[in-house]
Amino acid sequence: MKEIIESNAQEDYTKYDCHFKSFSDKTLDKYKEVGFYECYLRTLYFKNWKEGLNSITEDNLNHLLDELHQDVNSSYYLSSIGLYRTSNMHLRSLIELSLQSIYFYQHPVELEKWESGKFVIKHDKLKDYIKEHPRFSGRETQNKISLLVEQISSKWKFFSKHIHAESLQYFQTQKESEFNQEFSDAEFGKWKKHYLETVDKINTLFTLFFSDELKRFPFNIKSLIKIESE
Repeated sequence: MKEIIESNAQEDYTKYDCHFKSFSDKTLDKYKEVGFYECYLRTLYFKNWKEGLNSITEDNLNHLLDELHQDVNSSYYLSSIGLYRTSNMHLRSLIELSLQSIYFYQHPVELEKWESGKFVIKHDKLKDYIKEHPRFSGRETQNKISLLVEQISSKWKFFSKHIHAESLQYFQTQKESEFNQEFSDAEFGKWKKHYLETVDKINTLFTLFFSDELKRFPFNIKSLIKIESE
């Protein structure tokens, strides 16, 4: 029995490897048609936020920013093999960790407790904290931040539906590309839209919150971070 299972495992691995390679090639053809710039640029933002903060000797967010970079990369590359549901799950994680990064930046005690699993802060609490933060003084700025945070939260709720599989429309197995084993322009386009909007809104939030720190970043890092957010 063990030999049969191991033989089947090797056959399945080869089968899925061929499927993912074929799908990846179709996605690559799509990127060659429309260009890599928009999507790939967003994979660089959080790496550059880390380098920028480190350049001014701020390193308490390194673990979080590394994971943000991992999340955005995972969403980008998993989409290349058609795993859009999983890609969206990483975008939800991206939102959660980005809001927590803002909170923990000025809460070292809570950060240390959180790192050892002894502290939890819920999504709604994070929203309220950011909206009411003293860095966003003035009614016009507060209104801008409030709208931005709610837009990000709306994305969080949408991606949560994929994690909890709230209906068949959020199932990976219900996607056209799963039925046909083929690349779908519509499914790729839907993922891309949410991906770009989510990363840009988070980057804009970071740009506003870390505005004083951003002024002290090296030019090459600062220019890349701000290229799409202004």
